[in-house]
Order: sequence, then structure tokens, then C-alpha cells
Amino acid sequence: MDVTRLDLRALPVWERPGKIAEIFDRLPIGGTFTVLTDNEPRGLAFRVEQVRPHEVLFDHRRVGEREWTVRLTRVAAESDAPSPDGVLRRAGVFSTLDENARIELAGQASLHTIRRGQAVVTENTEWPFLGIVFEGVLALTTGNGNGRPRIFLEMFPYELIGELELFDEAPSSGRVIALSKVARYLRLPRRALLDVAERNPHVLLAIGRVNAQRRRDHMQALATQATMPIIARVAHVLVPYAMPERGLSPARAPLPNLTQAQIAAAAGTVKEVAARAIAELEQRELLKRERGHIRYLDRQGLLDMIKDAG
Repeated sequence: MDVTRLDLRALPVWERPGKIAEIFDRLPIGGTFTVLTDNEPRGLAFRVEQVRPHEVLFDHRRVGEREWTVRLTRVAAESDAPSPDGVLRRAGVFSTLDENARIELAGQASLHTIRRGQAVVTENTEWPFLGIVFEGVLALTTGNGNGRPRIFLEMFPYELIGELELFDEAPSSGRVIALSKVARYLRLPRRALLDVAERNPHVLLAIGRVNAQRRRDHMQALATQATMPIIARVAHVLVPYAMPERGLSPARAPLPNLTQAQIAAAAGTVKEVAARAIAELEQRELLKRERGHIRYLDRQGLLDMIKDAG
């Protein structure tokens, strides 16, 4: 049967990757289908990427409270080390560029590697680029020594860096650092991107949609921090690192190496308060630590707790 839209909400989280892979394997190159899910989809996307590496292009959008659509497209796998052209083909906002425009843009791009704690850009500095993460995880932080640090946004593979500054050309709104042990990103000069976008306006529209989605995510995060108890706020931070398996399963990187201070910064609290919440989540068997670091998470359990708290 040809499936173009699949509602996953009635399935347990651990059954969803297999169902997606079953349908995905019937797609031709360039074929697409959409799934509807009721929880943050990054863990699901990561699991599908593990079983079908370099073959899936994801485009997820929040369309309501606890409701996302995820469009999956089958692409030709790049077997060699990532190239600028390969990264652009995997990034949703650039995937529809024609080959000539994509090659032109790739010719102006550069690949960069940083390590944990190093910065792509610092707060209130000019950064005339747009970035695309393609390995590891980055975070947009504020504080910079002038008060309690906050993590406002985590950027996973094939997500954008600096889309807000692309439009208003203002200094960076925060400091973008590597959370993972190693992070790699592609950097596109703003001027080269705008030159290509003048002939391909759908690219700017796609980047604008990413910007709008992030504003929605920020609003949801603020609402969560204003209305939910701290234990649910910490659980909300952990969910993107939880895999869609039954019960406790290994958390995805870089969570096992994150400090309690970093988790607290993402939850909008202080280390001591986050530490108590983490201990309570462990007592409820929703996470498990080894040597002080969170290494296992129960995705469904965390989601149920957040739902009950809301």
C-alpha cells in the first residue's frame, strides 16, 4: 500500500522507528512521506538515521501543543567523508536547490571542526555566515560571565546556525558552543547565500520557516519554565537525548558528558535544584547514572511524566 501520511500517535514509541523503516524502504530516491507524532521527534529521527545512515532527509515542524509533522525523504547516500555539496543536499532548506545553484553555493562553503566548549561565534559579535551542523551538537547560550548562563537552543545534525542574524544582520544574539566532544559544521558566507537566494527565493522562505519554528520552540520552552515543576522542566531537557526504546536505554551523545550545570542552564534553573530533580527522576527509574553522568533514559516514561505535569 502506498503510504503518504502515517499517524504514529497510537503506537508505543519503541515501535515507531521500525514502522517508519518499513515504509521508507519502499521509497524510490526522492520519494517522500510524512508522519504525525505527539512528542519531540529528534530521538526518532536519530534512530532512523542509525538504521538507514545518510539516506534520510528530515524536516520536522511543530504544528501544535505536543504535535509535530515529520517529512522524510529518501536521498542518495554519500559514502565518502561529508563534502559541502553532500551537507547541502542533506539540509532540508537547501535540498530543493537545483544542482547548479547547489554546486555554486558549495564552492563558497567551508567545513569546520571544534571541540567541546569551543565557540563558533561569541555573543554580540558579527558573524556574516549561515552555518549547518552535520556532526555533534551545538548550543546557543547567553550569560557570558554576566549572570547565570542559559542554554536557549540545541542544534543537532543538519540544523542551522545563525538564521536570525541572516535576516537582520545584527550581532550574534548569543554564544554558540560545542556541547559534544567534537562538532563539525559547514559555514556559508552570507553574501554568497543571498546571491543564490535572489534567484531561488524558496530558500529564504525555507530559512524563514526554520526561524519561525524556533520562535515557537522558545515560546513553548518559556511556557514550560513558567508553569511546570522543576522535575518536568529537567525531563523536558532530557527528552531529545532519549531514544525510542522500551524502558531504560542508552542516551544519545552528548548527554552522558553534559554536566549538571549545563542541564540546569537548559532547564532555566541552578545546578543544585537540577541535581535534586535528576536524583528524583533516577528514583522513579526514568533515568540511570553511571559515575555521576546520565547514561540511560526512559523516553516513554519521561514523556508521560511531562504530560501529567502539564
